[in-house]
Amino acid sequence: MQNLDYTISSVEKALQLLSLIGDMPGRGLSELSRASGNSKARTYRLLQTMEAAGFVLRSDNEPRYWLGDRSRRLGEQARDQVDIVAAAVPIVERIAARCNETVQVRVRQGTNSCCVLAREPDRTIRHHAEEGRLSPIHVGTSKLLLAYASPRVQKMVLSGPLQAKTAKTIASPERLAEKLVEIRKQGYCISVGENDPDSFAVGAPVRDAAGSVIAVLIIAAPVSRINDEKSAEFTEMVLQGAHQVEGALSLAEFQER
Repeated sequence: MQNLDYTISSVEKALQLLSLIGDMPGRGLSELSRASGNSKARTYRLLQTMEAAGFVLRSDNEPRYWLGDRSRRLGEQARDQVDIVAAAVPIVERIAARCNETVQVRVRQGTNSCCVLAREPDRTIRHHAEEGRLSPIHVGTSKLLLAYASPRVQKMVLSGPLQAKTAKTIASPERLAEKLVEIRKQGYCISVGENDPDSFAVGAPVRDAAGSVIAVLIIAAPVSRINDEKSAEFTEMVLQGAHQVEGALSLAEFQER
C-alpha cells in the first residue's frame, strides 16, 4: 500500500521553530538558526512570517524573539479545553446513559465549532459525533456559540457566505441575526434538520467563572425518535448538565488555588 505523506515541510519547520522559542525565549536569529537546524535565511523568513501573524514578538532594540499574543492565546485555549473536557466527562457520560442518545461538548474555534468530547449510544441508528471534527458556527446548535461570541466574530460570520448544509440551514444574514437574539433570550438552542435532514439537537451554554460562554453541551438524536415530550426532557437535561459542568469547573479552579 502506498504510504502517503500529507505533511507540509515549511509548516512543520515553522511549528518546530515556534516550539523552540517557547523553550528558549529571548534568543536571537543565530541561536535559533543553530538550534533549529535551519539556515539563517530560512529562519529569518519563518520568524518574519510568524511575527506578522502575531505568533512571535521581536524586541525593537535588539532582534530577539518571544512568543506573541496569538501563541499565548492558543495556549490559554488549549488549557481551557482540557479543563472543560476533564470537568465534563462524568457529566456527559451520565446524561448519555440517561437519554441513550449522542451527547457532545463543542467549543468555538474561529468561525467554526469543534467537538472536544462525545459519547454515542450503542444503537444502530444514532447521531454520529467525532471528537476533533469542525462544523460551521452558524449551523445547528453551534449557533449558540455564535450568539454569545463577540460582536467582531458575529460581524465576520454575518458578512461572509453562509453555507447551507440542508434546506433548513439558515443562510440569510438577517434571519440568522434574528435567531441569535432569540437564542440569547431563551438561553438554549434547538435545531431540527440543519446539519442533517433527519437530525434533532438541543444545546445549552457552558459559562466560565466570569460568565462568558466557553462551550455548548448538546444532545443529538434522529428526529424520528423525538416528540414534544422528548424535546422538553432533553432541553432540561442539557440545561441542568451545563450548570453541573460549570460547577465542576469552578470546583477545579478553587482546588488549584
